[in-house]
Amino acid sequence: MDDMDEIVQEFLVESYENLDQLDSDLVALEQQPGSRELLASVFRTIHTIKGTSGFLAFSKLESVAHVGENLLARLRDGQLVMTPTTTDVLLRMVDTIRALLSAIEESHSEGPVEVAQVVAAIRAVLDGEEPVLPPSDGVGAEVPSAPAEAPAAPAPAPAPAPTAEVAPEPEPEPEPEPAPAPEPVVEAAPAPVAPAPVAAAPAAPAAPPAPATGGQSEKASAADSTIRVDVELLESLVRQAGELVLARNQILQRAGALRDEDLTRACHRLNLVASEMQETVMRTRMQAIDHLWSKLPRVVRDLGNMLGRKIKLEMEGGETELDRTLLEAVKDPLTHIVRNAVDHGIEPPEVRRAAGKNEVGTLKLRAAHEGGQVVVEIRDDGKGIDPVIIGAKAVEKGLVSPVKLETLTPNDILQFLFLPGFSTAAKVTNVSGRGVGMDVVKTNIERIGGSVDVESVNGQGTVWRLRIPLTLAIVPALTVECAGQRYAMPQVNLLELVSLDTERMSKAIEDVGGAKVYRLRGALLPLIRLEEALELQRPADVELPTNLVIAVLECDGRRFGLLVDRVLDTEEIVVKPLSGALKAIGAFAGATILGDGRVSLILDVQSLARRTMRSDGIEHAADAAATQQTVTGDGQRLLVVGLGENRRVAIPLDVVTRLEEFRTDSIERVGRREVVRYRGEILPLVRLSHHLGGGSRGSYGGQEVTSVPGVVYSARGRSVAIVVDEIVDIVSGQDAHSDIDDAGLVGSAVIRDRVTELLDVRSAILAADPNFFTEQAQNELAEASKRLGV
Repeated sequence: MDDMDEIVQEFLVESYENLDQLDSDLVALEQQPGSRELLASVFRTIHTIKGTSGFLAFSKLESVAHVGENLLARLRDGQLVMTPTTTDVLLRMVDTIRALLSAIEESHSEGPVEVAQVVAAIRAVLDGEEPVLPPSDGVGAEVPSAPAEAPAAPAPAPAPAPTAEVAPEPEPEPEPEPAPAPEPVVEAAPAPVAPAPVAAAPAAPAAPPAPATGGQSEKASAADSTIRVDVELLESLVRQAGELVLARNQILQRAGALRDEDLTRACHRLNLVASEMQETVMRTRMQAIDHLWSKLPRVVRDLGNMLGRKIKLEMEGGETELDRTLLEAVKDPLTHIVRNAVDHGIEPPEVRRAAGKNEVGTLKLRAAHEGGQVVVEIRDDGKGIDPVIIGAKAVEKGLVSPVKLETLTPNDILQFLFLPGFSTAAKVTNVSGRGVGMDVVKTNIERIGGSVDVESVNGQGTVWRLRIPLTLAIVPALTVECAGQRYAMPQVNLLELVSLDTERMSKAIEDVGGAKVYRLRGALLPLIRLEEALELQRPADVELPTNLVIAVLECDGRRFGLLVDRVLDTEEIVVKPLSGALKAIGAFAGATILGDGRVSLILDVQSLARRTMRSDGIEHAADAAATQQTVTGDGQRLLVVGLGENRRVAIPLDVVTRLEEFRTDSIERVGRREVVRYRGEILPLVRLSHHLGGGSRGSYGGQEVTSVPGVVYSARGRSVAIVVDEIVDIVSGQDAHSDIDDAGLVGSAVIRDRVTELLDVRSAILAADPNFFTEQAQNELAEASKRLGV
């Protein structure tokens, strides 16, 4: 690559970037055929390719771009109207240009790529005739198996010599507008982000080729404000920033043991500069996910046309950034899920009409930062996934017994989709149904420390949710000690820490089905002893701790506790790769150097949880305990609250996220509803006394009330507040139960020698926010109500 003509190299890089934008612009143009901004953008891109290819004597490329430019000029000037046929012809032109670029990159010449048919088809459109399109695979340029998806790195090549075939001398064409308006945002294909270096064609630090005409002022200004950096140079900079972070951690730890004010000030300054430098360097590896999404409108359009589907693609949060290494790792899983949604999710128009749906299906992509991760959702309004069919297939394959299947929730049954070879497709197509795919998606996402989950409502649609770490290079971690060894644990999986002394430990840890569980706020938490999971031998000089710490972690949507001897510190760690021998153990994600200079292994929380919970039967123990608790009601913990007129109401404690004291001046009205300002958010609010009917203690005697107690319930990123008169107590179980109920109640019970009403939590929350629940949240609350004995 060092000897390759730098001008040709730069031309290839720019052209690949421009073609990605062309795919998106042309699909958007089909939705807005009169958009002059989109037409001007497409015209400028083809004009640039034509001019530079003529300068480099790529005659075939120039001839295709020239006739395409003529068609775009007529569309821009209103002499022709954009139609689906016109779009097909222009997209086929883009495919041909991409094939020519690939040939130039691989063989240093345009090779045997045929262009006559495409040129003839474009000329036919110009003449008002029906074009004859060359054959195509029908799925766009982004089919994973297509060889042109990831062109090989270019090899050294001399500048191409002029050939005998010379393109016709182009007639002078009208110049594009000098200052076009920015591209509009359209539902079908949002405008892609500004061009960035792509992995398919590594960049060289060379000046861009001179534009062929004066119509490239916008390109020139963009080039002046950015610079392409070789990927290896960038990776080296990130590694050096990581070493700086390690050195900073060591200096800060040593300086903390000394009482030198000058050294302390210098360390604070070093810490500030190193942190700012680390953040800046890491941003150089960040790319907007829109860089990946820009390829999907073409995939959805072509695949939808091939399968006879009408699909509207919506994208939200395309500006969300994550590490470019992770972006590449997510590319294939995301494309696979999108193709599955088009093939299996969204129904044909006639089926949708028969079901009372809009014949145009909606596929929505959403990305956002949540809790130190990037969450990507792929949501469709198709037929959904029927858990009955999935369960029957699982029984047929011997993955679960019919008796066990009856105890599984719909969400648990959907997890069979991630098992190798599991498929319910009636027939194998060239799109999907071969039984390979979702297991690979899950493996690839978990390999980078992420997770994938699925929710589906039969007849309404499916949501696939990917959780991806922001970066793999430098991550915040918790350092713990177990059996004299130190380990680092990524904080992204950590929910909370629970400290247990010897007395509490003997009472709080229970044995269910031969496995240990801890009752955390009324819910059973499966426990994993790190010492046993890693088969550590405790040295003779390391005593058993008098206190233990439970690190409450979440993995694949399930919580569990990891028992360690003690917690040491929190610090940012630099992830170092492991050798093959250690990686094969399956319990470690990497290694790092701590602030004291010691090497520590980084725990792979997800792998450790899956392996240990399955082998030790902890998963079964937790399920059995939950089932027993549902049937008998034993151990159900309730929050008892007081209302006016000496009333008592019980709320299941496992649906109480937080107890709060709300100031009355923070409660305001929005329309007919009350809301409360809470931690920078606006929460919908329901007063329980009003909801159940009756007076409030705060209204008696004319007494001024400055604050009121309340319960906060949160699920799936939404929260509501339930205001009560007083918090009375937290109790376990009930002495007697009655089915006598009323509006907003599910019955009553005798608790602590008092008749206590049992709250219908779902109705109370819906009174505050009618749009609160997803299907899964409704199921969870229904189960909680059952545990009250109804």
